[in-house]
Amino acid sequence: MIMFKSKIFRASVLLGFFTIVGKLIGLLRDRILVGQFGASTELDVYYAAFRIPDLVFNLLILGATSSAIVPIFIEYYQRDKAGAWRVAQNFLNVMVAGVAVLSILVFVFAEPIAYLIGPGFGPAEIKILANLMRIMLLSTLIFAVSTILGSILHALQRFLVYALAPVFYNLGIIAGVVFFVPLFERWGYNGIYGLGFGVVLGALLHLLIQLPVALREGFRFGKLFDISDHTFRRMITLMIPRTLALGAYNIGLTIITSIASLLGSGSITIINLATNLQFVPVSVIGISLATAVFPQLSSHAVTQDIPEFKRKLNHALRVTFILTGIIAVFMFVFRQLIIDIIFQVGTFKETDRALTASVLGIFMFSVIAQSLMHVITRAYYAFQNTKTPFLVAISSIVLNVLLSYILGLQLGMGVKGIAIATVIAYNINFMFLYILFRRRYF
Repeated sequence: MIMFKSKIFRASVLLGFFTIVGKLIGLLRDRILVGQFGASTELDVYYAAFRIPDLVFNLLILGATSSAIVPIFIEYYQRDKAGAWRVAQNFLNVMVAGVAVLSILVFVFAEPIAYLIGPGFGPAEIKILANLMRIMLLSTLIFAVSTILGSILHALQRFLVYALAPVFYNLGIIAGVVFFVPLFERWGYNGIYGLGFGVVLGALLHLLIQLPVALREGFRFGKLFDISDHTFRRMITLMIPRTLALGAYNIGLTIITSIASLLGSGSITIINLATNLQFVPVSVIGISLATAVFPQLSSHAVTQDIPEFKRKLNHALRVTFILTGIIAVFMFVFRQLIIDIIFQVGTFKETDRALTASVLGIFMFSVIAQSLMHVITRAYYAFQNTKTPFLVAISSIVLNVLLSYILGLQLGMGVKGIAIATVIAYNINFMFLYILFRRRYF
């Protein structure tokens, strides 16, 4: 009963609830997408267009928000609140400027990059892919601001709007499908561009829901821009391993997307649909618990309260294992029913639904490891150790890419081969993270 009365559990329930709401809206988004476009090359292009904007975002923003901002902001906030806000303001300005520079480069070279992402696409699809990437770069800039503000709210344990932001993001994409796609078609453009502007709208809503709370807590926009600042350099030092790991992950994902583009029309779409579904238990349980426990782990690490750190980490791992395992078993048993309920719509064919269900079933063998991986990684970050997760992640990413190529292409297993490769990589990733953490800290 203690488990269910803890502050961590209550915070994770709040995050989990809104994550469920967000995922339900995300599934509605996917249902609308496949109902209108089916498992088509057009939808493959849409999913592929995320790869490079996501890479830009992960290189400069996600690595910092997941590993550096929370522990350092908490460290400063406990002794100097004004100083903590200056640190946050400076970091936001410098990093958003970096995102802008990278986005300009991608914008200019979008077409040759598109050929690398989609070698299985024709010239017309390559042009659409390049234009979609250019549109989505605007959402990357908005997300940069929003995610940094969200991390500050996370550090302050203001979880409500932090959890609501992804819900509004998905609502923006749905608006793109429902309103922007037909609007662009009436204007004589390919409707798929409406999806790109839906992503931009979603990013804007993601920011607007968090901004008022961040301002109320004390954040202010300003002109502070100091790359020589000691604290900024500390954050950069902390985020480099995580950033490199995320960069490698996204490069690996881009290579896997390239492999999938060679497996026939709809392959990228099927992998993405199954990935979104398998990510439901990971995000509802694993990420929610990891998000809830991270500020407390960081506080205990700062004060060197190892017994309390160990108790809360083990508690989070245990709850994550139990709850994620229950959901994974349920989703595996009823995978075909789940797919039919959600995606038996529009032009999404029965054979595509059957293949999506098979891939989803394979993914269920990795969701426990994925969920636990988020928790144990936060434990490393609480000790400001980003190097070990980076080295482990690089190894698993290389393994994933190699196995995807061998199983998916060389052995002719198609998207199922890619799914099996992903499962193997995730399980090995968590196993090594857990063993190494216990050896070093416990």
